[in-house]
Amino acid sequence: MKLIHIVNLTAAALIIFGCYMISVKKARQQTIQKSLGRVLLFSTFGVIAYTLAMIFSSRLLADIGYSAYHIILVAMVLALASFVSEYTGVRTLFSKELYVVGVLSLADVVILALNPFLHCVFRVAKTDDIIGHTYYYISRRETLYIYHFSLAYLIMALAVIMLIKKILRSPKIYKLKYAIILLIIIAVMAGHAFYITMDSTFDYSIIFYAAVAAALFYFSIIYVPRGLMEKLMFFTVANMKDGIICVDIDGKVAHYNKTAKEYCCATDDGSDVSEYITEWFANNPEALTNDELSWKETRNINGEKCRFINDYKRICDSDGKYVGCFFIYHDRTKEYKRLAEEKYRSSHDSLTGLYNKEHFCRKASKLIKENPGTSYVIVCTDVKSFKIINEIFGVQRGDDLLLCMAGDLNSLAAEDEYVSGRLTGDRFAVCMNKDHYSEEALLGIASKFGNFFGEDVFKVQMHFGVYEVNDRELSVSVMCDRANFAIHTIKDSYQSVVAYYNEKLRDSFLSEQKMISEFEAALSSGQFIAYIQPQISAEGHIRGGEALVRWLHPSEGMVSPGKFIGTFETTGLISRLDSYMWELACIQLCKWRSKGLTDNYLSVNISKKDFFLMDVYGTLTSLIEKYSLDPKCLHLEITETAIMNIPEKQQHLISQLRNYGFIVEIDDFGSGYSSLNTLKDLYVDVLKIDMGFLEKTENTERSMMILRMIIELAKSLNMAVITEGVETDEQVRFLRECGCDVFQGYFFAKPMEIADFEEKYLSLYK
Repeated sequence: MKLIHIVNLTAAALIIFGCYMISVKKARQQTIQKSLGRVLLFSTFGVIAYTLAMIFSSRLLADIGYSAYHIILVAMVLALASFVSEYTGVRTLFSKELYVVGVLSLADVVILALNPFLHCVFRVAKTDDIIGHTYYYISRRETLYIYHFSLAYLIMALAVIMLIKKILRSPKIYKLKYAIILLIIIAVMAGHAFYITMDSTFDYSIIFYAAVAAALFYFSIIYVPRGLMEKLMFFTVANMKDGIICVDIDGKVAHYNKTAKEYCCATDDGSDVSEYITEWFANNPEALTNDELSWKETRNINGEKCRFINDYKRICDSDGKYVGCFFIYHDRTKEYKRLAEEKYRSSHDSLTGLYNKEHFCRKASKLIKENPGTSYVIVCTDVKSFKIINEIFGVQRGDDLLLCMAGDLNSLAAEDEYVSGRLTGDRFAVCMNKDHYSEEALLGIASKFGNFFGEDVFKVQMHFGVYEVNDRELSVSVMCDRANFAIHTIKDSYQSVVAYYNEKLRDSFLSEQKMISEFEAALSSGQFIAYIQPQISAEGHIRGGEALVRWLHPSEGMVSPGKFIGTFETTGLISRLDSYMWELACIQLCKWRSKGLTDNYLSVNISKKDFFLMDVYGTLTSLIEKYSLDPKCLHLEITETAIMNIPEKQQHLISQLRNYGFIVEIDDFGSGYSSLNTLKDLYVDVLKIDMGFLEKTENTERSMMILRMIIELAKSLNMAVITEGVETDEQVRFLRECGCDVFQGYFFAKPMEIADFEEKYLSLYK
């Protein structure tokens, strides 16, 4: 019997190992292959260990063999649980429990490894078979064997639970696949339990391992439940988004899905599908000689225009004989729509539906080039303070305004003779036939939208820039820039609505840009210099002078401030220039003081932009401290317009400057709109009257009377009076009679270089 058992065990080991080797080559899924391979490999080693235990004639070696068998048995059931987890896809189930099981298994391995010496799990005894061959068998199981036995069945129970859960949750066609593995595991458990209960010297369940191994290999790797593939193919075809029609060797429709039925506009009985296939073969005789064909087709399905890419393919068996064919109809309608939408979005503005800037430029360029005999104009628009409109009324109302504007701009010309687009934000552009251009139409649009938010709510101010296309080689983008240049000239005007681009405007713009680009170099190299226009008292004595900026350009010579002050004020560079001029004045006062000339002052100008772009108080006081000057030597001229812009803030600032010791003057008094209000609200030291308001008047006597009253008013408010722009002796005599304190103007002297001023007016004091 011993020899028979050894032969059986060897055969079982070879069968199990054979299944392992085949699984390595035949497995379809890598993860299942590894998991099943571990089960088969541990089973092989277990059978070998049991066989060696029976062969050994030494009790100790037999003890070691049986202990090794039981250790491998623990590894095998762990591998089986891992295989079930991979096979069912339930990889996270019982993760915590399996961790505990792992610790318990490690303890079991340690106990089994010590058993040959401690005999705490089982004992072996010698026996003889009927022929007289001697071998050792497990004769007695100790208490810890129950621990080993229970642990193995616990692991198997976890695998069983995983399979049951999978069976309950799986579709019907998959239940058999998992049920077979479940039955195999239950059979293993039953066989081993039967051996434990029997009083046998040989574990016949080990022979059963070979059958179990073969069954596991076959049903998990090779076997597919009957009908599973057919049902899978049926459901796959039925749920395909593409239409499919299968045709047999006789040209009859064998199968089609729902999409194909819709493609053929078939009725419920499907007869229309057969008619379609018959008609297709009649119209495409080349299909009889070609293995495959492809074509595009547009069909009207359920009232919608649908686009398809279709394939026809012949089917041949393994011998190359024709057995049928099939048609696949790829519905590309969504893809075509998506591409069309992307193309539209890439060329159109999402809000108004007009062309975006890039596409407008392309379409306008095409229109101009394709019609060389037609004259065109580019009209660009701008809404003044559009950001404020969004802030006050909300983005939605701002969008409503833009939509209405887009609609009105499209009505300026015939549809085939214009191109319109939205450049950015509130800026639109229209390229149109010059013959259809009408300034009155633009004025009408501006008037219409002026009261868009209500007459008493907010006035919408629109501006239009017009560029006549006289250079067709220019890019449309540059043409739009030129139309926008024209808008730039009237943007701050509430009266002008339409501006036209011309070369003079271009030259002016380029000149401004040139000055802006040269500003930094001019400031750092000292090209800006101070000229002084004297200020003479009523008694004929020099009191001081106004420091005025001049640009001594290296190539253009002396540049008058009228050419650059406006540009620098617009760009904000005026603050840098003003602080520079203030320091030049302080440097000059410091030089005069070193010569003992302490009675004369210089007045400097403060631009209205300075209050927004710099710390006026901090800058002026730091200069006074830097050059150790008396602040009364530096007079500060602030225009009436600058004070009126933010009166409350300026009142506080002017009070700070006067408290520090500066003499503050209101410059250009009489050129603003609220002069009396200015006098009422501000406390200043000097009122500087502009004689310009007396020019070109039809009633000189009335103007003189007003001037006399202003001087008397200033005197009553304890303010000194300076009159600038004095040009005649008659004006001097009149102003003296009125009580004017100081005069400034061409009658006395034009602005002059500092050296000339010193030589003519200050030499008397040396």
